[in-house]
Amino acid sequence: MGKNSKKERLIQAAIKLFAKQGYHNTTVAEIADEAGVAKGTVYWYFDSKEQLFWGIIVSGIELLNEKLVREAQIPNKTAIKKLKTIIRSHLDFFKESKNIVKMIQDSSVTPDKHFNKKIHKLRKESIDNLSKIIKEGQEGDEFVIDIESEELANFILGSIGGSYNPSVYKLEDVEETTDLILKIMLSGIKA
Repeated sequence: MGKNSKKERLIQAAIKLFAKQGYHNTTVAEIADEAGVAKGTVYWYFDSKEQLFWGIIVSGIELLNEKLVREAQIPNKTAIKKLKTIIRSHLDFFKESKNIVKMIQDSSVTPDKHFNKKIHKLRKESIDNLSKIIKEGQEGDEFVIDIESEELANFILGSIGGSYNPSVYKLEDVEETTDLILKIMLSGIKA
């Protein structure tokens, strides 16, 4: 799909307006105006404003999960290096897709039942995939073995998402922040 296709312009306009005004304060007419198309064009590509909103969120999370799956499958790479790549991928996403991240955060306050199930499924996939990498690290004596890999995966994903929220934290240097997160995770804070 071309960068200037009507569908892509609608998606970009929706991301901008949903992040700025919120879901409930954004109308289909505003999205169409921002994209430079007729209001009916929105319904040509999307069944509803809700489908457009949730489709953007699900696509963003799926993109992160795909990176996680690819990273987990790379042979001959240490679990620590895989973890570093995953942290960097999340931070890159936070930095490059601030508006989508804001939409994700806003959606968690008033989740839709259907998409809430999808989001939970995607979160579970993220945890499962990261857990595989952690198990590799545990078997290779890179990570502690006295904590379940699923618990560590949940903690790591929650820490990254909660600590580096682009709505309140200005992420300057992704590589430096990745190294900092990895240092805290691997060395802890105990003196």
